Amino acid sequence: MTTTTANSSFNATLQDLIKYPANGINSKVLLKDNNSQYSLFCLAAGTNIDEHTSTRNAVITVIEGSGNLNLEGKDIALTPGVFIFMPANAPHVVQAKENLAFTLALSEHLPAKKGVSQKTIDIVKSTAPVIKQHGKKITTRMYEIMFDTHPEVKSQFDMAAQTNGTQHAKLATAVYSYATHIDDLESLKAMVDKIAHRHVATHVLPEQYPIVGECLLEAIKHVLGDAATEDVMTAWAEAYQALAGVFINREQQMYQNAS
Repeated sequence: MTTTTANSSFNATLQDLIKYPANGINSKVLLKDNNSQYSLFCLAAGTNIDEHTSTRNAVITVIEGSGNLNLEGKDIALTPGVFIFMPANAPHVVQAKENLAFTLALSEHLPAKKGVSQKTIDIVKSTAPVIKQHGKKITTRMYEIMFDTHPEVKSQFDMAAQTNGTQHAKLATAVYSYATHIDDLESLKAMVDKIAHRHVATHVLPEQYPIVGECLLEAIKHVLGDAATEDVMTAWAEAYQALAGVFINREQQMYQNAS
């Protein structure tokens, strides 16, 4: 279906839009504007979404089916009519016991940090040579971690490119480019736009960025070993958060233009 914006009226019967996949997740963005986004999620029975967080406040409203939401360590039964508010950055896990359909409403983005600290810039740029040397090993490990811990995102990736390693190589190049130009993001505009277009085509959602960040940081730490000091990991965490904000904002513009 076509995503609409809040600039025009919109109505739908949610039950008519529900379509369960054979396994995993089928999601549709129903409406979005500069401040909010409303999506329909359809989870096949037995699907688990591992622990993750969202950078935005969120509301779940269950339409049909049954499951469980573990929100900040507390189990909440998901049954038709259940309404749940989740504050930004609250860890949560979703399990579908039966086919499960719910809407997810995301509020406005929290105020973004204005750039990154000079200390972070200096540290990230200093790691550029080692990132270049071990980049493909890092991205290969990142995808391994992500597909193992968050299998629900696997369908959004080109598995042929995963098998032949081209996706690993492209991401490694992008990470290295960011490390060398973290203080000059304007020079990366073409790269950001190209990646953002690919993300929009595969329906990447803002709440998926923390998943990628968590897996990338774990991969950097795994591959670099002792060189991944606390200062290095703190700097890369801040750098990733800033870059994620750039992509989220650019992709939001693209989604709006497309609709």
